[in-house]
Amino acid sequence: MSPYGSLRRIAPAAALAAALALITPAAAAAPGAGTGAAALACPAAPDATSAAAVHGWGAPDWCAEFDDYLQASDWVFYDSPGHAGNGRRSSGQLYLGEGTLFLYGMADGTTAGLASRHVQAYGRWETRIRLYPGAGSYHPVALLWPQEGGGNVRSATGEEIDYLEVIDDPERQRPNFFLHTPQGQEQAHARVDMTAWHTYAVENGPQGVVGYIDGREWFRSANATHSPMSACLQLDWFPGQGSGGEAWMEVDWLRIYPMSSGGAG
Repeated sequence: MSPYGSLRRIAPAAALAAALALITPAAAAAPGAGTGAAALACPAAPDATSAAAVHGWGAPDWCAEFDDYLQASDWVFYDSPGHAGNGRRSSGQLYLGEGTLFLYGMADGTTAGLASRHVQAYGRWETRIRLYPGAGSYHPVALLWPQEGGGNVRSATGEEIDYLEVIDDPERQRPNFFLHTPQGQEQAHARVDMTAWHTYAVENGPQGVVGYIDGREWFRSANATHSPMSACLQLDWFPGQGSGGEAWMEVDWLRIYPMSSGGAG
């Protein structure tokens, strides 16, 4: 059962080429090519408690509001085996409704993931997410992954920033932050009711990484990633690691800011 009575599927569960043709008639652009139209559609002011507002990040370079449709020129839609080969990621598990994007994971491991084609090595990323109580075996994740999306288990560079990951938490109360670099893994944990709306953000620059929830710092490291990174949204299935069943992840918006804008540093 969906959180809302009526949702629009982004694409049917069919071959990816056919699915993308239904999402938009525009031809796919090269990764890293943001669309000016998407940037112009960004609201003038973000949520007052967002990191962008609290720390003065200025205007985003690119944003997704999930109001009408997703363009293939902006997104990589996963159509592949799931995390570690478990289940399957399908574009048919992505839905739009009430101005938000939904990722839906079924009990059999059929789930969803997508990655922005707008990539940058350093900058700031922020998204507004609401989760629903569901299967503990499903991990909702907002992350940065080396260019082309987070479909694999390990990145080629050893770099990854999970600025929100929920692990074996059916009630969605324990957010986690993970930074993966060649120097090792670093992490942070918090207690937050993620069934309410919150913003999750990360700042990655040559001097290190800072993570935020609703504009408040909860992670800081002097290490950083240095590859061009893509913002990814995933609902990953870990069968046998937590309760079974379905899961939903709802995303209101995603914004990407340049490092040159103002901020806490």
